[in-house]
Amino acid sequence: MRNGLLAFFLLTLPPAAAGADLLIGTGQLAAALAAGQVRLIDAENAENYRRAHIPGAVNLYFMELEDSEENLKTGRPVFPQLAASRFGALGIARDSEVVVYDNGDGRGASAVWYILRFLGHERVRILDGGFRKWLQEQRPVGQDTPRPVKTTYLPQPGDGWAVKPDTLAQADVLVDARSIAEFSGKENGGARSGGHVPGARSFPWDRLAGDVATFKEAAPMQRALRQAGITPDQAIVVYCNGGLGRSTHLLAALTLLGYDRVKVYPGSWIEWASDPARPVAR
Repeated sequence: MRNGLLAFFLLTLPPAAAGADLLIGTGQLAAALAAGQVRLIDAENAENYRRAHIPGAVNLYFMELEDSEENLKTGRPVFPQLAASRFGALGIARDSEVVVYDNGDGRGASAVWYILRFLGHERVRILDGGFRKWLQEQRPVGQDTPRPVKTTYLPQPGDGWAVKPDTLAQADVLVDARSIAEFSGKENGGARSGGHVPGARSFPWDRLAGDVATFKEAAPMQRALRQAGITPDQAIVVYCNGGLGRSTHLLAALTLLGYDRVKVYPGSWIEWASDPARPVAR
């Protein structure tokens, strides 16, 4: 880390986001729902949600939280008031106990978790294994569409979440969570060009994904990260294509393992490649 730049990484996820506080099991969720203790968010698209979902879940497709304008302007994940209005419309306040789930791969759930954490939400967890595991255990599903009472969500966005292109060099390790094909430039993922940020290290997000669980067991995850030279003492920035999904899955996995100096580059490859003056590696 260069001298004088350490402060860039000192402001990270609050302690409440770490370790065991990040995940909730299906049995725990079933009990919490029965007791009326949690608000449940399905992070899949509207079509999947209508087809079937966990009873009582409201729908917020994670891609609806993308905010390229805010990414470009401030380097933050989303304009806080915009995201707050989305959650308030679902009857969720900043002190609500929230569980987020997706189809089970963790991309959508981790994205909503990330946005809520940015807004200052402390009581939010990801359903381990998501809807895939819920179905496998033959738990109840429904097609009901809850009509929550709209509330006011008062965001309290944390400092230190902004990452802009000109600050990427401050990281010890820049991690590209996309596929090898995207990293090599064979696919551009809808960006202006293919390739990767010079100096970035390829580590596809699904190397840490579990089969039934959202993440693999800790030991194989730690082993894969060590082999890639990604260690807890480093200041790490991760990116994907649009800043939500693959990069946030990697952020959540690292948080679960106790890495506390990790940030997401919200603009990610789409933003980097949009400027022809920026260098591209292949």
